[in-house]
Amino acid sequence: MRKSKRDYADVDNRSRIIDAATELFIKQGAQDTSLSDIARSLSISKGTLYYYYSSKADLLFDVSESYMTRISNRLLEWAKNLKKPMPADEVVGKVLKELFSAENRGKLHLYLIYESITNNEMLKKRLISAYDQWLVMIKEGLSVLMNDTEKVTEYAELLLIMITGGIVHSTLGFGPQRIDGIMSLIFSGNPA
Repeated sequence: MRKSKRDYADVDNRSRIIDAATELFIKQGAQDTSLSDIARSLSISKGTLYYYYSSKADLLFDVSESYMTRISNRLLEWAKNLKKPMPADEVVGKVLKELFSAENRGKLHLYLIYESITNNEMLKKRLISAYDQWLVMIKEGLSVLMNDTEKVTEYAELLLIMITGGIVHSTLGFGPQRIDGIMSLIFSGNPA
């Protein structure tokens, strides 16, 4: 079945709304962002926004889905582009540097975690599902890249924990500045 122009317009409008909401959630927090703020930032009426999203919870759900898809795609891209075996510390260091480089993503990630553990059970389930998918992707990528395939599951879980902790650190402005040294210490027992 062919899509109509209206179908494409709906996808475009929905994407624009998600992008604007993401920007405002990062800038002023989701609790302090109303649907009216989002409509105003897009220069659309509240009625138009309500046509796509009748509640902020519905919009937050789609913002989280968009965010998690972007992270998943980055992990897949990373796994696809690095085809040669490398030492574990180099592999993990490259992934962490890439993921910690965007402060705004970190703020959104922390907000989604906060929302999921304080009052949004549906978002919590979605976040857990995303983390499960990320773990599988990380394991697949590591198994292709690492010389030491016996410990891929442990390295993948460690990496996922470090990603979440590193996002907290980066968002707060702590760094981590010495990822290479940290990786060397973890994987070989000797700081670089």
